Amino acid sequence: MHGEGTSEYPLPQGGSFMGHPRMLWMLLWVTTASNFAFYGFRAFLAPYAADTFFANLPHDEALKQANFLFAGFGALNYGLAILGGWVADNVLGEVQSLRLSLWLVIAGLVAMSIPTLYIFLLGLAFFVLAIGLGIPLTVLIGRNYATNDPRREAGYTLYYMAINFGAFVAPWICGVWIAEHYGYHWGFIAAAIGQLCGALIFEWKHRKVTEPVARPRFQRAWSTPAVVVVAIALAFPCAWLLSQPTIMEIVVYVLIVLLIVYFATSSVRRGERIQSQRYLALLILFIAVVLFWAMSLLSASALNFFARDYVGSIWPAFTLHVFGSALHVPASNYLVFQSVNPLYILIFAPVMAMLWPWLDRHKANPSTPRKFGIGLLLVALGYGALLYAVEFMQLPGGKVAAWALLVCYLGSTLGELALSPIGYGLVGKLAAPDEASLAMGGWFAGVAVSYVMAGQIAAFTTSGGIEAYARVFEWLLIGGVAVALVYLLAAPAIVKLMHGVT
Repeated sequence: MHGEGTSEYPLPQGGSFMGHPRMLWMLLWVTTASNFAFYGFRAFLAPYAADTFFANLPHDEALKQANFLFAGFGALNYGLAILGGWVADNVLGEVQSLRLSLWLVIAGLVAMSIPTLYIFLLGLAFFVLAIGLGIPLTVLIGRNYATNDPRREAGYTLYYMAINFGAFVAPWICGVWIAEHYGYHWGFIAAAIGQLCGALIFEWKHRKVTEPVARPRFQRAWSTPAVVVVAIALAFPCAWLLSQPTIMEIVVYVLIVLLIVYFATSSVRRGERIQSQRYLALLILFIAVVLFWAMSLLSASALNFFARDYVGSIWPAFTLHVFGSALHVPASNYLVFQSVNPLYILIFAPVMAMLWPWLDRHKANPSTPRKFGIGLLLVALGYGALLYAVEFMQLPGGKVAAWALLVCYLGSTLGELALSPIGYGLVGKLAAPDEASLAMGGWFAGVAVSYVMAGQIAAFTTSGGIEAYARVFEWLLIGGVAVALVYLLAAPAIVKLMHGVT
């Protein structure tokens, strides 16, 4: 029954709207606002850093340093999700952790608008610390449903669409419109205003959001101010880490090893064979997610520079005649490509959400591990399209047509839809209930490893012109297809480790 609760958390009251609990829709608005803020400045972060902070370096070195900074930002952002998940589970509680996150992110964005490298790094560091506390938002989506509620996966698909609606609108407003015309520092302010909207919405309704019955073991009256003080203190070493890409890589890999050791120890302590095997299945799928995002996350770093330097406009400059007046429309800005992936998701997410049940009714629905293999295959083939365009279809002037990058993003998007929304829901079902937020933080921390790997891959594209990009596209095509085949073939064995979780 949809209305039944669980022993771990009650289900929200207030009825349903469009077939889903009403509180889900409030959380979706918060999700949209938060991702507007995140993707608003992320769209121009690497080019902004190259032009503002590394302009005195040779061109290739400026691009490399900007790519490393972007990778460090992403790695720290997702790596600290582990800490954020732990604080939510053990100190603040899920709702209070998310409340605090929404407000602190605004302070980080405002600091990032100041074009001084040290203050910028402090703001960026504070931003990632603050956003890590928002990890419970993903878990709270699932709290609207009983564990066996068939609407649960659809709820996570709606969540994914909310993420990508914010991500689609943000580059146009914060980047193409405000940053390009009024200065990039105003792009950060626009992102902060979007975040403010999300914070106000959640502040209005947060008392009606349900969370686990059990009180966090370290929760005290002074927990919130203590967390704020710790976040401010940690911003300084985190800012230093952002300026040290090699040390950042070591820290991220150490964090992941510690996380794996923690869950392995937890499994041994529980002495539950089924739970241990589920954690093993989660680890195997975690590796697939890391490799997928390592390929996909090049979109905002290496592929952002590739779009700027080697890809033609999506549309050429043209003139519209409106009521006797001529309106000149310039050629598309390269930042427009940052909206392509979320646009594809908005278009294809409903199709994929209907495809899986249709395949299930016809007994042809791929297992979850097989979907992960399909996702890896699609992102790899997308790079194959770019490789083909560079090798055989260069335009006069050494650029390639926009369709090649659009096809690349299409492969990445369809691959993302094959594995990512399912992955979100899977963590809550495979992890032990009392470790759900930490496990979700660990899942996000895998993306930190992906950012580090993406930064290392991007470094190979900065010297050698378009031919350097072609070499990287070839590696991604061959390697991605090979790993995808491994998951497609190993899927039945992974399914057995999941013990009925689908």
